[in-house]
Amino acid sequence: MLGWVPVEYICLAAGQGRRFGRLGLYLQKCMYPIGLRPFLELSLRNLLSSRELDRERDRLTLVIGHHGEQIRDYFGTSLEGLAITYLEQPRQLGTGHALALLYREHRPSQPVIAWLADLYVSKALFEAVRSHREANLLTLASGPPGESGDVLVSTAGELVTRAWRGAGDLYDIGLWKLAPEVLRRMTDQLEGEYRMLPNLQRAIERGTRVGFVRASEWIHLGGTQPSAEKNVRAVVTKLLELEAPDDTL
Repeated sequence: MLGWVPVEYICLAAGQGRRFGRLGLYLQKCMYPIGLRPFLELSLRNLLSSRELDRERDRLTLVIGHHGEQIRDYFGTSLEGLAITYLEQPRQLGTGHALALLYREHRPSQPVIAWLADLYVSKALFEAVRSHREANLLTLASGPPGESGDVLVSTAGELVTRAWRGAGDLYDIGLWKLAPEVLRRMTDQLEGEYRMLPNLQRAIERGTRVGFVRASEWIHLGGTQPSAEKNVRAVVTKLLELEAPDDTL
């Protein structure tokens, strides 16, 4: 394909799912069943249907840790022609740590597209993030009352001005495009973890441009509003409705 630049897609799927209570002792959060498929598969199939994806040249890496064997056993080494590789995060030290580990192992030369495995990513969002002209990008949406202010984002025009503990009513939802030089510098700790957003904020303060796209809604298993259990119920109900035309569920 003339002019096509391969892209590396990274899904962070190593978390312990502490908000799932005892369920997380035996189940990887992103493998929570939605009908007859695990949650993560819904986003992966949206990626596969994206017009931006080149199944032969693009690469998908799943960063695994807690109950990673469940993900390996289910997805194997490919999904409908898209090769899948795995990267172990032995200690879950945060999103920034996972991305820095990815940089050290893969040394990407182009921006990567990364997302949290407990986020539902639509086909349209994958396409919008990939086609956006900025090399660094956040995906933003409104959040429910009581959502953590840590992931509030401030914007001005077409750029993010604060990626961490910002102001306004837009939240980072966990789908990003990040340039290699930003991945390489995910080295600052906060409260014992290496988190992506505080490290990205430091990059902004050093002059890095960060754009954003808007999502119409934020569907994620890790939500806690109005409670973790009620959020999961709402997510399952919503996704069963979205996936209803597909009678293979």
